[in-house]
Amino acid sequence: KWEGRMEELLQGQSDDVCAFVLAAFLYAHHLGMQSTGNTDHALSCVGLGERRVDLLGKMQRFRDQGGGLCGVAHDLILLEREGEAGRFFRKAREIGAAHGFFSVECQACMGLGGLAMDEGRDEEGVALLQNALVAADLNELDNPLLAIGVLEVLIQALFTTHAIDEV
Repeated sequence: KWEGRMEELLQGQSDDVCAFVLAAFLYAHHLGMQSTGNTDHALSCVGLGERRVDLLGKMQRFRDQGGGLCGVAHDLILLEREGEAGRFFRKAREIGAAHGFFSVECQACMGLGGLAMDEGRDEEGVALLQNALVAADLNELDNPLLAIGVLEVLIQALFTTHAIDEV
């Protein structure tokens, strides 16, 4: 089974190599979800992601850890475990804020905003999405695509809540 093979690959390796191997297996499971159209791989993704996130924290690779936390949160949403997903997004937001990684804070606020909107907490959701937009503008990666993604979600939220009805 793949778990045994992965453990063989991890045995005796440096943290950097272990993080890479875990990322490779995580990526393979995400490809499995995409190719099959079902979420059977999501549970494996959560376990691999949690393990990788812990390792990245130990290595003090905080931006990667924050991104990984958001990834685990998205996999939990696929498993309809939104409460747990929220905890992972909140932890990512804390890491992003603590270390000045606005890209992580942006991703986390987008996730938290989406969860709030899904749960009918529209005002909170819009506020979180607005926070994501501010963080996207400040992101250390200088990635304009973050702001575009946030704007798309924020505009949809504003129409959904009737905060704006036409452009």
